[in-house]
Amino acid sequence: MSKPITVTSVEELDATLASHEYTIIDFWATWCPPCKAIAPVYEKLASENTSADTLAFAKVDVDAQKQLAQRYNISAMPTFLLVQKGGEVKKAVRGADAKGIKTLIGYAKKKASGEAVSEDEEKAFSQVVFSGGGGMGLMPLLLLAAAVWYFFF
Repeated sequence: MSKPITVTSVEELDATLASHEYTIIDFWATWCPPCKAIAPVYEKLASENTSADTLAFAKVDVDAQKQLAQRYNISAMPTFLLVQKGGEVKKAVRGADAKGIKTLIGYAKKKASGEAVSEDEEKAFSQVVFSGGGGMGLMPLLLLAAAVWYFFF
């Protein structure tokens, strides 16, 4: 049972990325209601799925670690990145999407075990997870809600 690593420096994240085949990073903010809503789910998934050399879970507060948020071009919170050893971002989930995070975990475990990901699985994965800058879906509405919450509450 392991909790996500709370990243306090660039060096700490780089060390985590270097020591695990895959790392799922939660980019969040203290003022973000969707971030607060998904946090217990992310912590539970981390405690159930962390694996010594294979899969790590990390949390990056975008306000405290602006350099890391800029490195990964984070523009919406929460954003979950699946990063392969060496620093390559493989996939991203934007928003408080538990199903999307579970899909990242399944994808990482399968790839780390050496199993091939079929074309159908890759297609299903793409329907749940947004890669790169595409497919914001409800994100503008969530950002507006977060801004309203921040300024009025």
